[in-house]
Amino acid sequence: MTLLTDESIELQELIIRTDNVINDTVTLISEHIKPESDKILSMLSVSQITILDRYYSSSYAYERKPEFKKVITRVDSFQSSLESTIDYLSTIDSLVDPNYENKIETISDKNDFILSKLNKLFGDRQYSISTLLKLNDIKQRDREGREIAEDLSRRGYVILNERYGDLDYVKISIKGASYIERKEKQKARNPTPTQLDHKIDNIIEHLTKLGLGQEIVFNEIEELKDLQHKLSKKTWSQLLKGKLIDLAFDKLIDIETVTSIYEYLTNSNLKLLK
Repeated sequence: MTLLTDESIELQELIIRTDNVINDTVTLISEHIKPESDKILSMLSVSQITILDRYYSSSYAYERKPEFKKVITRVDSFQSSLESTIDYLSTIDSLVDPNYENKIETISDKNDFILSKLNKLFGDRQYSISTLLKLNDIKQRDREGREIAEDLSRRGYVILNERYGDLDYVKISIKGASYIERKEKQKARNPTPTQLDHKIDNIIEHLTKLGLGQEIVFNEIEELKDLQHKLSKKTWSQLLKGKLIDLAFDKLIDIETVTSIYEYLTNSNLKLLK
């Protein structure tokens, strides 16, 4: 903001102009983002900071007189909050298409949705998973955002802001960006999900609930989803069998799980040497 670079400005004028900028922004959001503009305004909570609060700006506080410190920090905080809010707004599909209806229900759907949005926001800023879901009217249970954050972190797809605790702020990793870009390209080539796609998504969700959702397991299963369009059914089934047996030998999943996955995906019995 130019307010922060104008060294000739007096304190009282800075306070008035800061208030005007914040109030104008709040009014703009209230009048033009409907319904539920309060969801957006809640992310601008720093607008409630006053010059009576004891905040200090790392960027500008020591470049100006002491009496300017709190006001400058208020402007600095509001600017950062506004930039973050604009990023969140860019992820709301219904703002672009008023007739948009999300069809996101499963955990797998939510994971891909989150990764897709984070990839579009690719950078150093962290974003709340629960907020991304809430703004897009996607149902979630209590603490689901944190659970999703931990799950995606274990798989190497996101970087957690806090390893421990309840916060669900993350940014996408290089691995996560590569995964979702590959998946979106595959979806563009095959826009209608196959029955096998649905089955594989069901397996991933089931393994997650069982606590077997280790990164290597997910990666192997996701790779199989991509290869279904490149290999014959017989070759694909043989590859599936080999991958599952390797996972069992590495003790990542047990033989019973291997058998049930194979039979569910291929509709045929898995014959193993005793």
